[in-house]
Amino acid sequence: MLQTYLKAENMKFKRSLFRKLILLVPAALILTSVVLMYVGMGLDGFSSVMVCNWCMPVASLSVVFLCHLVNNKDQKHQYRTLYSLPISLKKTFISKTILTALNLLVISLLLSLVTVISECISSGTLAPAGLTGYYIMGYCLLWFSLLWQIPFCLFLDQKVGFTCSVIINLFASALGGLFLYLTPVFWFFPYSWTARFMVTLFGVTTNGLPASPGSRLLLSLGESLLLLLISITAVFLLSALFSRWYRKQVYRR
Repeated sequence: MLQTYLKAENMKFKRSLFRKLILLVPAALILTSVVLMYVGMGLDGFSSVMVCNWCMPVASLSVVFLCHLVNNKDQKHQYRTLYSLPISLKKTFISKTILTALNLLVISLLLSLVTVISECISSGTLAPAGLTGYYIMGYCLLWFSLLWQIPFCLFLDQKVGFTCSVIINLFASALGGLFLYLTPVFWFFPYSWTARFMVTLFGVTTNGLPASPGSRLLLSLGESLLLLLISITAVFLLSALFSRWYRKQVYRR
């Protein structure tokens, strides 16, 4: 049954900006990274600059934009066409979450391929191509750490609007990605998870410099698995919580 809801949601976005962001986000990220390299801010190489920009703050902003576009389709009609249909609003919310997550996954996979290509170009050999699986896994783990933001931003966008959602996410991602990820508090502040995964997986800190071997910022295998489990649990709990909230909106309108 959920597959039907996914197909219905997916049909809303044919030839829309929601689909185009799959290419626009990587393109903007590549351009930004090239500019930063040109002005001398990419000391550890292009791929490091790109993953830093992705983790802080482009990824969070991408989630906000995607969630806003998903909500905006129904907001244009003030939700009349949605609330008048004999459908499960809970499943509708979950399908919106899944569709946004899939778009974010495609963006992540494209970024991993761009990383491999850039590493091959910078090294002048095809040796980095052998690490394609590692880069894909790395970006997929970063993707898992971002998933909790999707149900949260779908809720936030509808409650406080797009502008406030951008401000909140920018502030929170800056706080988590620049400061709190350096402390043990990062376990309790979800916006820090992506930055901590980035340091562990790619060996680069959020200022673009390489992490020193044996740094306390590097997670062990057990800690990485625990953080992954926490990330997955968070997205399920938030999806369940906000889908129940979304379902109740029909009684308020």
